[in-house]
Amino acid sequence: MITGRDIFMIQQSTPAEQGSAKDLSAQEAFVALLIASARADGSVSAHEANRIEHVVAGMTLFRGHSHERLQKVFTTAAERIKEHGIASVVQAAAAIVPKPLGATTFAVAIDLMLSDGRLSPKEEGFADELRTLLNVERERAATIVDVLLMKNAG
Repeated sequence: MITGRDIFMIQQSTPAEQGSAKDLSAQEAFVALLIASARADGSVSAHEANRIEHVVAGMTLFRGHSHERLQKVFTTAAERIKEHGIASVVQAAAAIVPKPLGATTFAVAIDLMLSDGRLSPKEEGFADELRTLLNVERERAATIVDVLLMKNAG
């Protein structure tokens, strides 16, 4: 199986690169991880971008944010990825997302990657790396993936 290291070289980023993305807010970190998840197969489709916006708008983490503030969160997350690369931003963002939201972040990322009903080998590798970075136990991750496969099967 292809791993996240093969795709994004997450573990091979330098300390200087890691520090460059550490000033993200929890909201920006969450969005950055979703953008990276959507890009795991190579690009972010319009459908995936719309799904990210829809999910984010309904989450407690973003409650009270105006449309303008949400757009700023998305812009900041996307700019950091562009400036510092996916590898650096994913590693930093996973450390910033509040620990109680690790499994939630993983689940939303998996749901996004399963929008076409399956995980590509690249997405599988990214998902495994994300699971590790977010400290989601393998058994819990497997349950999340199983439920989301059922959700996205139809």
